[in-house]
Amino acid sequence: MKRLKLSTKITWNYAIIFTSILLIINLAVFLSTQFYNRLSAGNEVEVLLTSIENEIMEGTEVTGEKLRSLGAVSPFFVRMEEGDEITTSTTQFSIVERGDSYVLLKDFDKGREESDKLIVSRKRVAGPSGVVDLLVLKDLSVFSFMNSVTLVTLVIASILGIFVSYVVGYFISRQSFTPIISMTKSAAAIGPGNIHDRIEEPDVRDELKELSHTFNGLLDRLDDAYSKQAKFVSDASHELRTPLTVIKGYNDLLMRWGRDDAEILDEAIQAIRAETDNMSMLVENLLFIAKGENKKMKLDRTTFSLKALLKETAKDSELSVPDRDFEVLSDEFTVSQDRRMIKQLLRIFIENSVKFTGPDAKITLKAEDHEDFYRLHVIDDGEGIAEEDLHQVFERFYVADKARTKNKAGSGLGLSIAKWIVETHGGTLEAKSRLGEGTTMTATFPKNGEKNDSLEIPPDSDSSV
Repeated sequence: MKRLKLSTKITWNYAIIFTSILLIINLAVFLSTQFYNRLSAGNEVEVLLTSIENEIMEGTEVTGEKLRSLGAVSPFFVRMEEGDEITTSTTQFSIVERGDSYVLLKDFDKGREESDKLIVSRKRVAGPSGVVDLLVLKDLSVFSFMNSVTLVTLVIASILGIFVSYVVGYFISRQSFTPIISMTKSAAAIGPGNIHDRIEEPDVRDELKELSHTFNGLLDRLDDAYSKQAKFVSDASHELRTPLTVIKGYNDLLMRWGRDDAEILDEAIQAIRAETDNMSMLVENLLFIAKGENKKMKLDRTTFSLKALLKETAKDSELSVPDRDFEVLSDEFTVSQDRRMIKQLLRIFIENSVKFTGPDAKITLKAEDHEDFYRLHVIDDGEGIAEEDLHQVFERFYVADKARTKNKAGSGLGLSIAKWIVETHGGTLEAKSRLGEGTTMTATFPKNGEKNDSLEIPPDSDSSV
């Protein structure tokens, strides 16, 4: 049974269920017929007994002819005993007792027949001349032929019903599985070479259409993930190729002339060190993204003062970038989140601002406390971002106009990591900027650190850029 196709299983199940129901109905019909015949015979026997009883009590002479006139003809039989006198409805029939039951003996020209399928009613009636022992019965053997015909008819109907149920079940299963077979063929034809293809959705509006729509949605997500992975590998390879090419170039330069030229040696060492640092940072970012996507990175939620974190981050930045002016604007309140990741988020924003601001530029770290959420702003007065680039700055490896950002832009992974950090905390991230006027990065978080779909966070109305 396990090796059968699903359509065959459905056909057999349908046939078995239909046949079982048909057999139950036929059995019920046959048994109800038997019950009705016995009940009807019992009523007829009682009616005949009552009629004869009335005649006896009225003092009417009851003879065999009188009994027959009252209805005591085959398959009925009546026997009256009054003392030693016995009167029967017919001389061809006689009744004998065998144990607790009666047997009707029927004498015909072809021989004697016996029947024990009887409905018997016996009663003692007080007549004018004495007590009469009255016995009335009906022979049910007359129904044997009708019962046999009924049984044969029901058996034939059951056999035909089994055949019809199998044919109908096969037809229904084939009709039902036609779209499934088509969907299976379509799905089997999809491979790496035609991953953008989709299975054909049936025209009917039923579960199969929902299944095909769900499956196509799964293919869309897989296609999107596959495309992102391919782009990720391509971009990562490109980004890694650049520092490797620079390192190889300076290595060749050292091998040719750097051994005897101190200036070339110093330049090559510094360039190789810088490119090694860039490549190390790129690899770390790639590993961070990979761990995040594979859900191997867990949040370490703690309760901390956000104002203290902003001051700590600003102080660290002043030490590493002393020619920038860092300002902290925040009320005193606590949040429950991963402190290390929130600090990393602030550093990404600050590094981005440092790249596009000049010496003595002002970078503001601001926090706004609301009832159920809070906002973090990192504001600078630098070069700004073009409007056409704003909606793409959080994409991986995206770098704005390279002619304008030459020697400033990094690998394009920082803001994508920032977006992952914010969304993992259940928040939202937004960038506001105008060319020549500066940029504001805004991260909005639920205050308790848990993502809540019912929490409505109004859009940031701050236009301080």
